[in-house]
Amino acid sequence: MAKKSIDPGEASKDIISGMRNAALMRKYNLSTKGLTDLLTKLAAEGVISHASMQKRLSSISAQLAIRNQFTDDVVFAAAADTIKDLVEQAIQGAVDLTETDLAGANLFELKAAGAQLAEVGLYRANLRHSDLSAAILFRAELSQAQLHAALLRRAELSEANLVGADLSDADLSGALLVRANMDGANLQSADLSKADLTEARLVGANLRGANLHAAVMVGAELEGADLTAANLSAADLDGADLTHATLTDTMLE
Repeated sequence: MAKKSIDPGEASKDIISGMRNAALMRKYNLSTKGLTDLLTKLAAEGVISHASMQKRLSSISAQLAIRNQFTDDVVFAAAADTIKDLVEQAIQGAVDLTETDLAGANLFELKAAGAQLAEVGLYRANLRHSDLSAAILFRAELSQAQLHAALLRRAELSEANLVGADLSDADLSGALLVRANMDGANLQSADLSKADLTEARLVGANLRGANLHAAVMVGAELEGADLTAANLSAADLDGADLTHATLTDTMLE
């Protein structure tokens, strides 16, 4: 994955504003070494003071922390090279990560099967190819998150915000998506077989080639959705709104 280009001016403003090391690492997709190199470079160029650099460097060698997004309390802290490593340590230790702030985090290929992530903040996070099978993501904030080819089998995503998320090629078979908001989401070629999408919102969603066999879609909002070549065989569409939906080559029986 390509590194995010770092604007020295923007980075210095973030540092001066008091942005924590963990947040800087998330924003600029940095490891601890990467953050160390950035701080050293900024100090050498006179963008930040050496005192500020030293203070930051001393804290890097300590612990990274995951915080509650509402109270700012530390939920879990440990020595780790990246935010992904820290999250996996927490999950392996059965730490409840409910309401934690992981917005924008680079969690590519995260191993989080069965994790407790209810109401977690994952706005624009990178979760491509991650294993979230049977994870609890009730009311999670996943808008614009990258979940391409993620494993979400039997995951609890009821009332989650997935607006604009990329779920292409994701495995959501058997997932609970009751009243989830997936407006504008990319679900192309996703597996939603036997998923519960009762009263879910999928307005303008891309469901081209998606597998919705035996899915429960009672009262689902599918206005303007693209269901080209989707498999809706045995799906329960009672009360679903398919106004202006594209149903070209859609399998309905």
